[in-house]
Amino acid sequence: MVVSKENRLKAWHGEDWHTPRGRIIRDIVYAIDTGLITTVAFLAGVSALVDTNESIILAGLAQIAAGSIAIFFGAYISAKAQKDFFENQVRREVEEIETMPDKETQEIRDIFDEYGFSPDEQEIAVKRITSDKDLWLKFMVQEEIGISPEQIDDPLTIGTVASGSFLIGAFPAVLPFFIFSDPGLSLLVSAMTILTFLFVLGVWKTKLTKVPKLVSGLETLAIGGLSCALGFLFGRLVHLLVG
Repeated sequence: MVVSKENRLKAWHGEDWHTPRGRIIRDIVYAIDTGLITTVAFLAGVSALVDTNESIILAGLAQIAAGSIAIFFGAYISAKAQKDFFENQVRREVEEIETMPDKETQEIRDIFDEYGFSPDEQEIAVKRITSDKDLWLKFMVQEEIGISPEQIDDPLTIGTVASGSFLIGAFPAVLPFFIFSDPGLSLLVSAMTILTFLFVLGVWKTKLTKVPKLVSGLETLAIGGLSCALGFLFGRLVHLLVG
């Protein structure tokens, strides 16, 4: 029976974050940070142009909606392109196993030779792997072209995760404008909320990254805070240029 890499990692380590799916944290953190930066930049510009929170909220919600839609389709298209590429490589390998079995068999020997196996040991491996077409295909896909089935993500899932993460990132930036009536105070509270959120996000990441919580929290706070500050300055710069 062929056991997937994900199941092996779960069995050996007993934790879900050891599985290849743990890499989705990259998409989550990226989309959250994008939601924060774009929303902060937009609110910084808008709050300088209008003097009512109602107008700021409406404009902010429109920006957030457009951003979440854009990042959904961007993530979907990129994930689909990767999926199509991987699946094309797998189909090519299937064809080569069927039409050029001798060449593929020699490639198995070459792979085990690189690992230091003796010729006799190579033949044992070749006999075992080629006796099962599914195992043969999986071995060649993983060892020859470096693709694991777990790397082929579902584009709809990736798009949904990215879009949802964008909304999560944008929420702390716009929330104070619903609570306070003064745009300046709302923007100040928004900045404090964002900084707190960034630190919490950094701590949350440690569930998967296993980096010390304080280190991860401060790192995320510093990098995210810098990016949001640049976004804020950009928003103000736009206001000065068009104001």
